[in-house]
Amino acid sequence: MQNKFVSPLISLKRTNDVFSKHILSRKEHKAFLIDLLNAVIFDKGHHPEDEKILDVSLEDRVLSPLHPEDKIGILDIRAHTRKRIYTIEIQQYFEKDIGARSYYYASKVLGSEITRGVPYHKLTPVIIINFLTHNHLSTKNYHSCYHFNEDDEHSRLTDIVTFHFVEFPKMKKKVTSVMSRLEKWVTYLGAKAPAGEVIIPEDTMFKELAEVEKVFSKDKEEMLRYEAAERYEMDYASHMSSAEIKGEERGRIEGRKAQALETAQKMLQADFSLQQIMEISGLTEAEILQFKTKA
Repeated sequence: MQNKFVSPLISLKRTNDVFSKHILSRKEHKAFLIDLLNAVIFDKGHHPEDEKILDVSLEDRVLSPLHPEDKIGILDIRAHTRKRIYTIEIQQYFEKDIGARSYYYASKVLGSEITRGVPYHKLTPVIIINFLTHNHLSTKNYHSCYHFNEDDEHSRLTDIVTFHFVEFPKMKKKVTSVMSRLEKWVTYLGAKAPAGEVIIPEDTMFKELAEVEKVFSKDKEEMLRYEAAERYEMDYASHMSSAEIKGEERGRIEGRKAQALETAQKMLQADFSLQQIMEISGLTEAEILQFKTKA
């Protein structure tokens, strides 16, 4: 029986949840993640990170709730060095509460350290990096960096959390030869082109990424997951748009849950694993199993 997730792939969307994790959260592709992190960190000269990142360790992206009624948190990318924890989120739709969302994930990461008995003064600083395909902030720069500073004197309260926001539409177009490292990454991630097309021709790393894309696009299981993630984003945007027209927060919550359940149902029918359904739908294992039992 033909799987309903399969469709002809005209171009590769590089911000797709499945593809971005493929190139940034696998051990064999760690060089790509390190290069991207350095591109973000060194794009802002006043950032406290003063050492080039040479290696990272990938961590579990699932942040367990501190209380049964809390939301589960699933990060796109989570890694750490000896000095800091880095998380990367790629947002493909407009989120009016993007600041609160980022703060929530920062608190979850710090909370996971506290539950392991780490005293406050030994908490590892957290760097939250948000790649945004839509404009969310009032700032003019495409790359904005936020800390906890005093309003009048601007003195720093703590460096325990730093927030980076990279808004794709705000980046000015340039020829690749004069782009910064971060601008090259934004150009690459924002490109919609056939898998294997070299987006930054003069750069060896982006040539390597093009080769990875070719392998990815020929992997049937990966492409099924890619298509499922695309459908999820489209369905989510549709549900949220309907809820916003109603002007009801309850409608937004119900729309989000209904869309997640719909995605889970399709993925169950397509024989996706429980872990894959959790990653793409955002549902908990208990919710999926309960839903599966009813089905």
